[in-house]
Amino acid sequence: MFRQLLRFGIRQKVVLILLATLVVGLTASTWLALRSQASDILQETDRRGQEISHFVARTLAFSVIAYDYHTVELLLKDLAAHDDVVYAKVVSPRGNTMGEFGAGNTGRAGVTTFRKDIRLNDETVGQLYLGLSTDRITAAIERQKQESILRQLLVIFSVLAVELVALSYIIIRPLNLMSRAMHEPAADGVAPNLPVTTQDEFGEIATQFNTLHARLNEAHEKLRSRVEHADQALARAYEQLAAQANELKRKNVDLELLSITDPLTGLYNKRYFEKLMESEIERCVHQNQICSIVLVDLDHFKKLNGQYGHKVGDSVLREIARLLALRTRKTDVLCRFGGDEFFLLCRQATMANAMNVADQLHEAITRDPLLVDGQAIPASLSIGIASIPSPHAIRTAGEFFECADAALRRSKQVGRNTVVHYSRMPPENESTPR
Repeated sequence: MFRQLLRFGIRQKVVLILLATLVVGLTASTWLALRSQASDILQETDRRGQEISHFVARTLAFSVIAYDYHTVELLLKDLAAHDDVVYAKVVSPRGNTMGEFGAGNTGRAGVTTFRKDIRLNDETVGQLYLGLSTDRITAAIERQKQESILRQLLVIFSVLAVELVALSYIIIRPLNLMSRAMHEPAADGVAPNLPVTTQDEFGEIATQFNTLHARLNEAHEKLRSRVEHADQALARAYEQLAAQANELKRKNVDLELLSITDPLTGLYNKRYFEKLMESEIERCVHQNQICSIVLVDLDHFKKLNGQYGHKVGDSVLREIARLLALRTRKTDVLCRFGGDEFFLLCRQATMANAMNVADQLHEAITRDPLLVDGQAIPASLSIGIASIPSPHAIRTAGEFFECADAALRRSKQVGRNTVVHYSRMPPENESTPR
């Protein structure tokens, strides 16, 4: 706000320039008038003094040569009645003072002293000393000077007013119009034209500006149209890219799922089993968390393939996988990691929980023959289990798996079709991996 108050517009600047010009003009005029006054006073005083002294000297010539003191005194008294004469003195040829009036201090301010020879027939018969006051002359010239200054002031202020009005109409008004037009808010991004139509430089500038402005507006409209088309194209491209990204994400999910899914049974495959071994099972072992793994092996699968064929064998594997999946908990992970071998991770399952789950799986498969492609095919399972915490030292996920695998081997050694937990194996058959 303070800066706006101090900001000078064109009108203020013009007024300031004109006022400065006026002050300079008045100063110069006053200085010249003072010099002229001093010169006029000197000239006028000298002229008046010469005239008076010449006249008085001629008048006193006969009285001085006759040594007529009385006449000289009378003439000096008449001279003293003159307002401008403040001092007079008449000296005879012998140097005697024949008459005098007034103060003889010739150095007094405002008094000019004249010395005039009193001559008769070209012969000097005495001297006249005359003191002439310059007060009246100075007052008259001072009045003339003041009247002159007043006239000059009147003329200067008149010229100033006329110039200010002319400049306001000719220069400031067009500039204000252009300034207000350029500060008006643009409608739809298009600024208004300059409303100046004068036939001068301002009109030419406004015309050129409006022409350029029209071209810029046209270019702006074209650019805005192109930008809108580009925005629409970009939006369509973005939608396409988003759709492609979603499709790619879906395919990546599908590929990831395919990479960890067994194509025959639809269970997790060996790759997923290896990921579990490297991450979750390794963490459970290191943190000694409650966890169990169950290894399931289909007994005599090679014999079954030879008797019924590989197609039926594949159907048997699918049916077993389905039955196993139906009887596992939602928190458990079931994988097929070999031809007829299955792996089950039982999270937060103690030995008793794992044994219960394994018994249910075993019963579901072995209780009744499997109905596969219209054929009743009996099947049996060998199951090995290991759990942590364990009474044996288990340091890695690999050792944990070896414990379950040892229990599976023990199940096969005792005649297959049974469930064996590693912790319940006889001591002579325990073989904790090193």
